Formats: sequence, C-alpha cells, structure tokens
Amino acid sequence: MKKLLLAKCVALTIGMSALSVSAAGAELSFLNEYSIPTATNFQNVKFGGLSGMAYDPAKGVYYAITDARNTPAEGMARFYTLNIKTNSKGIQRVDILNMQQLTDADGKAFKEQEVDGEGFALTPDKKSVLWTSELGSPLRLSSLDGKLKKDFADKIPVSYNAGGDLKKAPEGLRSGATFEGASVTPDGKFLFVAAESALKQDGGISTTVSSSPVRILKFTLQPDGNVGELVGEYIYNVDPIPRITKYGVSDNGLSEILALGNDKLLITERAGRNASEGFNDFDFNIRTYISDLSQATNISGKKSLADIEKKNLLQPVSKKLLIDFDNYTKAPDCIEAVTFGPQINGKKSLIFVSDNNFQPYQATKFFMFVDDKGVLN
Repeated sequence: MKKLLLAKCVALTIGMSALSVSAAGAELSFLNEYSIPTATNFQNVKFGGLSGMAYDPAKGVYYAITDARNTPAEGMARFYTLNIKTNSKGIQRVDILNMQQLTDADGKAFKEQEVDGEGFALTPDKKSVLWTSELGSPLRLSSLDGKLKKDFADKIPVSYNAGGDLKKAPEGLRSGATFEGASVTPDGKFLFVAAESALKQDGGISTTVSSSPVRILKFTLQPDGNVGELVGEYIYNVDPIPRITKYGVSDNGLSEILALGNDKLLITERAGRNASEGFNDFDFNIRTYISDLSQATNISGKKSLADIEKKNLLQPVSKKLLIDFDNYTKAPDCIEAVTFGPQINGKKSLIFVSDNNFQPYQATKFFMFVDDKGVLN
C-alpha cells in the first residue's frame, strides 16, 4: 500500500465524472477466499508482498512477484512459483513451490533500493517475464531463472521521468505511485503498462471530490517479450476517494490491470486508509472495472494534458463496474494482482491476490470468481 497524503489540490478530470460509471451487477460468481498468514516463511524468507501474478495453464503454475525492496531488511528482489489447487468450489490450497531471485544480466543481485516489483506478465512464448518496478528501471525482461535479459527504460517517454528523482522533479510520475500494472493481451501482440496515479503535469491524485487522470501505455510486443513501439497512451480516471478516515491518510489509485483483448482491460482500483492512530492498521475498498480503450483518445506524444488543444473532446477510457469487493468480503485487503485461472466447467475464472505489506494485521488473500455470463470474452 502506498501511503499518499491527501492532496489539497483538485485533480483534473477529463471527459466525464469518475462517478458516472454504470454497475454491471453480479455478473461473476464469487467462489471463495483463501488466506496465507503474514507469519509464513519460505526458505527462511518472509512470504508476501505479492503485487503481480501470471498463470501458465500449460504448466499449471502461477508466478507472482513481490514488491519487497532489495534491502537487508526486506530481502532479495524475487518472484514465486505457486501451485493453486482449485475446483468448482474455489481455491482449496496454495502451495509455494519455488522462490526465484531477480538479478542483473550477470546473475548478481541488484543494488540496494534498485527494485520494487509491481506489474508482472508472462511473455507470449511463456519463457520469460516482463515486470515493472517503482525503483530503478521501470520496465524489465527477465528469464524464468530470474536473470535480466533486457532493460526497456528507453521505451518510456521522457515526460514520465521514470527512474529519476521522483520526489524533487516538478514533472513526471509521483514517488510511490508509478507503474503499478502490466499485462499482455491474449493474442500476445501488445503489452499494456499502467501508472497508479496521475503524472504531476496532468493533475493531482484522487481526492474526496475529484478523480485522478492516470495514463495507460500500449506497446507492440514480440513473442519473446521484446517490447516494440509505443502505439498508444490513454487517460483512465481513477475514482475519487470513496471513504476517508479521521486519522489523516486516505487515497485511491490504480493497482492492477488484466488485458481481456487488444482494447479491453480489467482495471482494479485500491482505496486505503489508516483505521487507527499511526500506520499500524489499514482498511481498503477494492473495485474492479471492465474498461474499453477503443473509443478513448490516443494522447501519445503529449507531454501534458495541458498540451491538448480541444480538452472537451478528449475521451477517457470507459469503465463499467464489475466487482465491488465490499459485496463479497468484510476485509478485501490490499489487492494488487489478478490473473486468469483455470476454466471451471468450461467457464473462465479470475484469481485476485492481496499484498500483505508484511504487516501482522494483514494476510496474503486469494479471491476466486467464475465468469458465468461470458462478460470477460
């Protein structure tokens, strides 16, 4: 959970109010919830911090990256291989099969404070992983043994200031709210990468009365994970903060994306607030939307939304509420990952995972849904 202070400024909302979204109703069937306690260790390292996940149906395994920074306190930059046992009743068991360190091209550990893994996706050939980081290079390609194959920092527009000093820079991504989601389209032709909150020059973070204009990037992609041309940048309006706390810290941001097609995404928003004095307890509102980019304005090459001449004609990414986790669980926790699961009775499934932030009052929670009505097609 990124603890952003509530902004006094009003965020710029493009094209429509973020509140004017239509609810899809209960179009997915919720199967169950499965938890792994924060006290769980694997190979003498704390398990948790899961911020992105991908499924390989041929192998029947899941890969999940942790956002633990590579420091002595948090351990090495790493991702896990999981076996998630499911049936028509939901998730029955989660086994941790392997923990793989992420390294540089020489197989050496990344320098301290150089990695904070967030978005995570298998390449189309299923031989490598693409992942985003809130520290160091924003986009990397690694083999399944964790070794760096290619750095794609040069693919991100200069206006994002990705990898720079985000706290002091007047423009670009905000510290702690950079690239949070990554997903490869089902046909393997494109890679989507999404920020958590607005670029500084585009507007503010979400407040209780205004949304935040977040950018989603679309790249061409080769089967081996080689990232090609940036073919699109689109604005997605993250909702205003749905609920505040008297203890001073509340926020809302984009926490994950999952490509359903070349112009269709699942987008998850995570709103959090400290529920007591200090930072010892947080609670969350989690909402997932089906979003369509086909009619959205492509603002590729625009440094700032202020550079767009006819702002009243700019169309944001559309959004339709699919899941409000408050309807299914009392404590959805800090959900930061989603992937397709196995088919259940011939129907698609989704598995969401929360980031426990390595906090004793949280847990690594898995939530499973089945698409009974074909809304994910």
